Amino acid sequence: MAPAFYIVNKYPIMPQHLWIKMANLVFELEKKLSTSQPSTGIVRNIDRMKTVLEEAGLLLLNPLGEPYNEARTDLEASITGEATGKLHVLDVIKPIVYTQQEGSRSLLQKGVVIVGNK
Repeated sequence: MAPAFYIVNKYPIMPQHLWIKMANLVFELEKKLSTSQPSTGIVRNIDRMKTVLEEAGLLLLNPLGEPYNEARTDLEASITGEATGKLHVLDVIKPIVYTQQEGSRSLLQKGVVIVGNK
């Protein structure tokens, strides 16, 4: 089994797949807390975690409510109900994750969503 961290110049470096796992966990926490009234301390801690992810070069996008069509390459969608008319993202299982480096973005993880009619 590969080590979880690599040491470079005496500093631990976390592999990209672990950063993506962390991003998914932060997204899940934020999603669960949106259904209740969390304390400001918890919200502040989640905001700090999101800042760390941004500092690591990751951008998380939540496509909830956005229009959906089959041409979107950044989403893996399951359709619920009748697929008639305009479809929208009704639920987000995993966020879209990009890496940002020197002004350009690269897709690291497609968003996993449920789409249907509003």
